[in-house]
Amino acid sequence: MRFSEASLPNFPYVVADFAQQYSLYTSRFINLLSAAISKLTIPEHRNILLENLNEESGNYEEDELRILNHHGIDPRWIKNIPHADLFTRFKEKVTQGKQETPLSDDAIIWYDMLSMVLLYGSTEEAIGALGIGTEHVVSTIYPYIEKGLKHLPEIQPKDYCFFSVHTLIDDDHAESLNQIALTFAETEEGRRRLRQGATKALNLRAAFWDGMLARAYNNTKIIDNNYNSTTTQVSGVAQDEPTYIN
Repeated sequence: MRFSEASLPNFPYVVADFAQQYSLYTSRFINLLSAAISKLTIPEHRNILLENLNEESGNYEEDELRILNHHGIDPRWIKNIPHADLFTRFKEKVTQGKQETPLSDDAIIWYDMLSMVLLYGSTEEAIGALGIGTEHVVSTIYPYIEKGLKHLPEIQPKDYCFFSVHTLIDDDHAESLNQIALTFAETEEGRRRLRQGATKALNLRAAFWDGMLARAYNNTKIIDNNYNSTTTQVSGVAQDEPTYIN
């Protein structure tokens, strides 16, 4: 099934719903990263993820700012602005004039279960989930989101630069996490746990996107400027509230 503006009625409402559902993950990604850092005991490994944490807070190296500026991202749009706030900027823009939708089970289950992997899984699982299963795939996903957003004339590059930033510089984060993973991949048990962590993260993300696709095509009901939706269950366990990492 091909996702395109032409095949979706009320495309701006679909984008608004996506922004609200995805915001649970983006607003608390720093908590997920902190949980992974807490698993590491080797200073060099911790420092690699602490650099990532620093960037999540809006701090960039000069060479990163030059790369972003070269691709049309004005440093003033992003410097000293946490990534969570960049996404909030995007969400506020695309939801303007539209009613807020409640968090779906898909969004809650994704965040809750990924949190459990990072908090209660092994160190290898945490690195597999955050590296191969998360940072490694983001730069291949976000360009498609950007491409779709360009069809909305009211949205400017500054509004969706959250995606641009991650597309352009997340590969370095992924490579750093891959180097950490190599340390744990020296044994068969270590490789097994890395694979499990990555698979869990990838399956959870895929379930979220499948749920969002179902909402976009089948479940989103739009009446004037108010819309409500139901969601496709991705788990046999029903949950009413997300279990946030504090």
